[in-house]
Formats: sequence, C-alpha cells, structure tokens
Amino acid sequence: MKRAFFYGDSNTFGYDPADYLTGRYPWKHRWTGILKDRLTGEWEIRADGMPGRVIPKPGRAVRFLADRVRAEMPLDLFAVMLGTNDILGTRHPDAERSAREMEVLLDAVQELGIPRILLIAPPRIELTDLSFDASYVQGDRSYAERYRSQGRELTRLYRELAARKGHLFADASSWDLDFAFDAVHLSEKGHETFAEEMTEIMREIT
Repeated sequence: MKRAFFYGDSNTFGYDPADYLTGRYPWKHRWTGILKDRLTGEWEIRADGMPGRVIPKPGRAVRFLADRVRAEMPLDLFAVMLGTNDILGTRHPDAERSAREMEVLLDAVQELGIPRILLIAPPRIELTDLSFDASYVQGDRSYAERYRSQGRELTRLYRELAARKGHLFADASSWDLDFAFDAVHLSEKGHETFAEEMTEIMREIT
C-alpha cells in the first residue's frame, strides 16, 4: 500500500471557527479523514495541519520541516498546501515571495528522495465582511481585492513552479468549495467536496 503525507495549515488541520471548545471538526468530517476512509487499501494517509502555519522560511524552518518529513518516511508522496496565511496574515502580501519560499521547501523535500511531490494551490480567497472580524486576517475591508488578486497570483505561480520542477499540481482554488462563516475555513460540506476532488487525484497517481 502506498503512503502519502499531507502538510498544511488550518484547512488541513480541520479547523472549525464556530467550535470554541476544540476548534476542530471531528476526524470523520475532515477532508483528510474522509480521504483516508475512501482510499483504504490503496493509500495510507498521514497529515500534519496546524492553524496559522505559513510557508517555512529558508534556513532553519525548512530544515525543521525536512526532519519532520524524514520521521514519516518511507513515503510515496509528499503533498503540501500552504500560502493562505502568508497572504492574509500581512498587510503586504507578496505572492512572488511566497512562491519562491515554496520552491525552497519543495527542493528540500525532493532531496529526501520521495518519488512524487504534490503542490496544492489553496482554496480561493473571497472574503466577506465577517472575514475581517477574525484575528487571522490582518487587513480591513479595503484589503479584500488585494488579498483576492494575490491569491490568484499565487495559484498561477504555483502552477508554473510545479510544471518547471516536474511536480504534480492540484488547484483547490478552482473547486466548488463551501466555507464557514469567515469565508476562510472550509465548512463540513467543503471538507467533503475537497475529499472528493482529492480522491480522484490520488487514484490517478501511479
């Protein structure tokens, strides 16, 4: 059975912004849990998601990630979905800088000898008024278009990066995903849809 490791932020963690106790959807309602059930006997799914996680910076943070990935090996696939917090967590989002940092991350993982790498462009950034009440969105309502455009640019740059490096690519920003009230985190329905899309992708990986 093949083994995959998904590395991401709160949407990989399964963060539920409406749950003030655990802040997390139950395992069976997270896309990683649903994916694991659907791919039983085909793929072993491991995941490391953390709310607020940004793309590791070159140097110490990337070395820490490499150590984390080594702990999960042997792996047939490393998949990463990061970038949303890099945009929403600053008033000066820079998709080009984020893509460069992602390239350093992917190069470090590739050096570990993992056969396949999957770069996932995060879900689209289409904020609502409620989004700006959340602590994880740094700008005010006037930043909505800036965040939207930088999210789209990041997707474009990720697509180009994956093609240039020979990695697999998935565009979650193009999927019809449902979000919680903050328009940042997936709803349970959104997790279900995400898992459906990812199941098809995983079954096409040889």
